[in-house]
Amino acid sequence: MNRSTILGGAATLALLAACGGGGGGSSAPNNQPPAVNVTGTWRGPVVSSVTGTSTATLTLTQNGASVTGTYATSGGVGGTLTGTVSGYAANVTITPTQAGCTGSLGGTGTVSGTTMTFAYSGATSCGGPESGSGTLTKQ
Repeated sequence: MNRSTILGGAATLALLAACGGGGGGSSAPNNQPPAVNVTGTWRGPVVSSVTGTSTATLTLTQNGASVTGTYATSGGVGGTLTGTVSGYAANVTITPTQAGCTGSLGGTGTVSGTTMTFAYSGATSCGGPESGSGTLTKQ
């Protein structure tokens, strides 16, 4: 499986973390100060249009409104995340780290307590167009 799946993102974080925002990218929706801190490890099921269902693990660090991190799936896919948090929402850019795989995915999601729900879409050279969603729990 040579494809990036997340969040998410976290975020999906999304993913990483925001159903309240627009499409992908790294600008925060609504430009509100962060109401949540997504720092930590998030884990849960992700459903991808390319790879099907897997378990994703996001390790995130939030500094003010900025969030960075890594993700890995049970299918052996991994990458990095960068983005911003605004209110309970976040927008992230997901970049695969597999050799020879270029491109990126944009993710949005929301955080409620210890639950993060997210959706993402985009395209990479190793899998083509992809979209997906998931729900992660803070560990």
